[in-house]
Amino acid sequence: MNRIALIVTLIAITACSQSPSAVRITQSEPVLKPQPVIKARTEPVFYNGKTYQVAISPDASGNTRIAISGMSEKQAKDAAGLGSSAFQHFSCRESQRAHVVAAPIYSGGQWNLAARCA
Repeated sequence: MNRIALIVTLIAITACSQSPSAVRITQSEPVLKPQPVIKARTEPVFYNGKTYQVAISPDASGNTRIAISGMSEKQAKDAAGLGSSAFQHFSCRESQRAHVVAAPIYSGGQWNLAARCA
């Protein structure tokens, strides 16, 4: 009786198999987690006792451009801190951190930098 059950089971298994190896790949590319959709926005941000305007907008390279208005040219360190902090708060998920990809550059009365969530 055990032999008959074993033979029937083996026949059923081999009948379901479409190829000799019985291994089928259903997806050839790795599954990537979708990145959060970042919309262009401008927010007033209170930082070190003053309110600054922070504009956050996505660019074509996958990074996000951050423009900070209201700071002087001598506040490069403050611009980097405010930019990464505001970007993380408004654009990154809880488990992600903001990474500054391009150092802050002062141009046209505002600081510009690029960042991304990682």
